[in-house]
Amino acid sequence: MRKLFTALFVLSLSFIFPSVSANAAQIIQITEPTHRLADGVFIDDQLAIKLLPAGELGILVFNTSKSVRFWQVDPATISEIVAMSNGYGIATGVAPAGQVVAKAWLTQFIRVTKYENVSALTYGNPNIDWLNEVSPDQLTYINAVGKLMLEDVLDKVTGPVINPSNTRQEISRAELNIITYAQKQLNLLSTVVDLKELQPYQLRLTQLLSPKLDDKQVKILVKDFNQSITQLRGKLKITGKKFTVTSANQELPITVANNFDAPVKLKLSIRAINSKVVVAPIEPIQVAGKSKLQVLLPVEVLASGESRLLAQLTNLDNKPVGYPINITLKLSVISPVATWITSGAAVLLFIALLVQSLRRVRRKK
Repeated sequence: MRKLFTALFVLSLSFIFPSVSANAAQIIQITEPTHRLADGVFIDDQLAIKLLPAGELGILVFNTSKSVRFWQVDPATISEIVAMSNGYGIATGVAPAGQVVAKAWLTQFIRVTKYENVSALTYGNPNIDWLNEVSPDQLTYINAVGKLMLEDVLDKVTGPVINPSNTRQEISRAELNIITYAQKQLNLLSTVVDLKELQPYQLRLTQLLSPKLDDKQVKILVKDFNQSITQLRGKLKITGKKFTVTSANQELPITVANNFDAPVKLKLSIRAINSKVVVAPIEPIQVAGKSKLQVLLPVEVLASGESRLLAQLTNLDNKPVGYPINITLKLSVISPVATWITSGAAVLLFIALLVQSLRRVRRKK
């Protein structure tokens, strides 16, 4: 009887306090390093292979499971799968074969996660140490954007974002300098450009910090990213590089181009390299999206010859954005100073001749 009571007591406890193993959720992590270049073109078709039912990512969603599952999903990986499902190209020119595979994987992924817990990983699943070093103020923004992107695909609210990977990969000093430089340029452009237009570049940067990328992949992807940042900076530019100045005071037509979608407010900083010309300051300008604005630059010539102006676009805090240019000036004008000196010399010469004539008159008398 005593044994019976003991057994019944243990059984009742098992109902009140279920075992840890019974309640423990199976964690399924979906993350894959980028397979695309900065312009969205795929480097290879390896992702399509991994999405097959027997592939690394396919097994995770096509295999049935009766246990409770908790999904940790990288929005960057889902973004690339969505891009593949919409049709894509491969840099090598090989015909892509993954569009149907990607569509099937997404359909299954949305189905199996519909009633299960899902949380986003930080976009690109970057190493937290590298991210804090390169982009110390961007983690909150990146997490918010990634979470919204994942929720848009799943059409459901997801849990809190999971912290980035602690696995630290080796990144050479050369590649790290390029990534750090890119982040500085994004920070500067964010002071004048709508953040939505910079978002793809900011998210792309975090993908380069994935510990799943090997050294060869990092070199290829960082070089490609650097080229995209160069093109991004070139969206704000100044045109007009040579002028012949024929007047002492003249206005030079400088064109400022804004190839972003939204309008930008800028300053035009101009500095002369010598004292032959003086440049008057210009008020801040606003350039509409996808347009050009002609700015008249007032200059005053002090001496003939040649000179150059260094022109740079800045934000309203005088921080540089875009690339500086050199404007060559050919100064074909007699400056007011030179005119004053010449006129003064002529007056002095006239006075001297007059004095000499008076002396001659006096001598004759």
